[in-house]
Amino acid sequence: MWSRALALWVLASLALAGSGELAPLDVLGSVLDVVRADWDEDGVLDRAVLWQPEKGEDLANLYLYLSGATEPVVATGVAWSRFGGSEAWLEADPGGFSVLSGGSAGGLRWQEGISIAFGEGGPRVVGYSYHSYDPANPTEGFVCTADFAAGKGSRGGTAFAIAGGALLLSDWSYARIPVPCQAR
Repeated sequence: MWSRALALWVLASLALAGSGELAPLDVLGSVLDVVRADWDEDGVLDRAVLWQPEKGEDLANLYLYLSGATEPVVATGVAWSRFGGSEAWLEADPGGFSVLSGGSAGGLRWQEGISIAFGEGGPRVVGYSYHSYDPANPTEGFVCTADFAAGKGSRGGTAFAIAGGALLLSDWSYARIPVPCQAR
């Protein structure tokens, strides 16, 4: 048992190397994905790490290590990673990155994601998207997008307004998903 825990700790530490912190406290967790880019435009690569706790949680956490910061920006529960055969991953975008997850539940296929951009005040969640469909029943499922920065969204072609603007990444939670985008 010690050798497995030690091996996972070493792998997690290597993935997070150079951040000033070795790994999250749950050393039995696992790194799901890592993306690197110079998001704060200081000439040094920054790192986003998607981390899956091993303590029976269905949601993965995000650790964002910016080159000039002494502590990571932490966002807990950012992506479904163990629910209904789901997977979670990161994708780099020109001005930030996206945290994505997808899977299936009861024949319904789904994918959702949040978009993170950088600007004044640090990393912010600027967008959310959800897409679901049932291959056996094309009338089931929906597409919903929310642009927090612009204050608007759309579900199945019907527009809606969003108050509040882009959210700090550290303030993101599933409770922030606009009501029209919540699966029902």
